Amino acid sequence: MAFSGTISTTTFNTRKVVDHAFRRCRVTAQRVTAEMQDIATDCLYLLLSELASTKTPSWCIEKLILPFYEGQPNVTLPLGTEEVLNANYRYLQPVSGSNVTSSTVYQVNFATSTVVSTVGIKWSAAAVPLSFSVSNDGSTWTVVDTVTPSASAGQITWFDIYPAIAYPYFKITATSGTLSYTTITLGNTPSEVPFGVLNRDSYVAQSNQIFAGRPTTYWFQRDINQPILHLWPAPNLAAEGAQLIVWRHRQIMDVGTLQQEIEIPQRWYDAIVMKLASRLALEIDIVDPNLIQLLTPLAADSLRIAWDGDNDGSSTTIQPYIAPYTR
Repeated sequence: MAFSGTISTTTFNTRKVVDHAFRRCRVTAQRVTAEMQDIATDCLYLLLSELASTKTPSWCIEKLILPFYEGQPNVTLPLGTEEVLNANYRYLQPVSGSNVTSSTVYQVNFATSTVVSTVGIKWSAAAVPLSFSVSNDGSTWTVVDTVTPSASAGQITWFDIYPAIAYPYFKITATSGTLSYTTITLGNTPSEVPFGVLNRDSYVAQSNQIFAGRPTTYWFQRDINQPILHLWPAPNLAAEGAQLIVWRHRQIMDVGTLQQEIEIPQRWYDAIVMKLASRLALEIDIVDPNLIQLLTPLAADSLRIAWDGDNDGSSTTIQPYIAPYTR
């Protein structure tokens, strides 16, 4: 018996999703106009956006490493953030050695092999692309990561280094432009303390919302277009050496061209096709209205199967959630 010998290599782009959705509406490719394709991609965008409000797709959980700034209690989260799942205050054990610097290089020579798990840079000019390298002899270097940070003068960016292995030499190199910084922090042995979560009433009831200290709690405000974390206490100067670790639930990536793929796992494709077909049946006038009653329950069943399989297999923890009060 001959098999393909490949797994998950079939490309199922947006065009295939749209074409299959139309066929389930009994609309052949020859009858699909450019306007109908535009309607289909719009419906697909709305469908993917709705998924974020239903549950948390497992592939849309993302870790952020954000800086604290003295006296700034409000942290604007990136576009597409739907929910903060976890937030921790992380502090490091700083490490140091003798420095060798130039306009493009920041090199640290340690007395003994030392782990560098996190790098923080406070920029004195616009951020530039960087590479992080390690060495056993200070001559032969191995690049462990490359990043393209986005920051302006006065802003801080943090980067975790994987794998975190001890070396006697560590180097930061500007791969283009000049490495302009106020301070560079290297650290290891991270320790994280979970934040407490406040509702709006509890946050507003604080008598001094700009009281300075180590932040311990936050209120999550769903704002348009970017939500905001309101920290309390407001970060003090010492907090600038720590990091705000946020695990966020983000939106599924936007629908691109018909030749690109949708940001969903393979196991979800049939559910998305079925759900899109049920929506097209409502909007495309050449679709037989009788199909709506057929497609709607089939789409609901397909989506339920997809959600049922979208878990990490761990035990379930139930926490009371009083949404009408906290939002």
